[in-house]
Amino acid sequence: MIIKRADNREADIQELQRLLGCQISAKQRFLIEREIKCIGSGVRGEESSAYYIDFRYHDSQNWAVIHDLRLELNGFVAQIDHLLLNRCLDVYVLESKNYYYGIKISPEGEFLVWNGKSYVGIESPVEQNKRHISLLETVVAQRGLLPTRLGITMPAAFHNYVLVAPNSRIDRPAAGKFDTSMIIKADALVESISKRVDAMGVVGTLATAAKMVSTETIETFARSLARLHRPGKINYAEKFGVTIQDVKPAPKEQPAGPESGNETRSKGVCEACGEAKFAGKILCQTCQKKPLPIDESEIIEVTDMAE
Repeated sequence: MIIKRADNREADIQELQRLLGCQISAKQRFLIEREIKCIGSGVRGEESSAYYIDFRYHDSQNWAVIHDLRLELNGFVAQIDHLLLNRCLDVYVLESKNYYYGIKISPEGEFLVWNGKSYVGIESPVEQNKRHISLLETVVAQRGLLPTRLGITMPAAFHNYVLVAPNSRIDRPAAGKFDTSMIIKADALVESISKRVDAMGVVGTLATAAKMVSTETIETFARSLARLHRPGKINYAEKFGVTIQDVKPAPKEQPAGPESGNETRSKGVCEACGEAKFAGKILCQTCQKKPLPIDESEIIEVTDMAE
């Protein structure tokens, strides 16, 4: 079941594009354009992963799916791309990455991406997701969100996975050097989860099954988590050093209707001289040639000054 879908980032893109129209330096323009590309790339990666997740679990009564969960606690933030919860209280925390040229992992666990010219080091998505899990566990414990049985809180198992696009290349180190089993392609997620369950053995499977909860319970747990979502609000003008004077206000929408194009026409005002030639009336071309009726109250009697 789908509990929450990803937030729409269109407003962020529009704000960044508006900043591009301001008086900014070449460096500011580069940084803003790069931010737009990063947002677009991230959204495409998350949408790709979400497709495979939703295809398998969207109508399942045994799984709850949360996309784009942002948690805040004591000044720290966890931006979780996808969260999968099942009735055995397994919580799969999924970090989605869109590496255009693929990713290379060294035997020491260093992550490198190809930028078209050379390999450059990046933050480890595995360690990044570990921090997300740590904050998530703390939030769940402090809020008392886990179900209880006979007055005892039931434990949840948190699993760390990094999803990359199916067409991305993953260069892994030799076996035994650095464990990369949690780094998988998005379309292989279901198979990876099945392999993990199979590897648990009979004892582990029975222990997991013993804490199985109802569909209603896992849905309640998931919805409680989703309610803690706090969308991020970024002041892009401040982030990129664009001053208030440089920021152009968003254009106001013109009122709809035939009068919005030319207000003077509806008021009977001549566009050439600005005078009210039609006495506040809208007349056809034939009637415009006729003399207007004279209001008797406006007649001024003129006397012969010679008398």
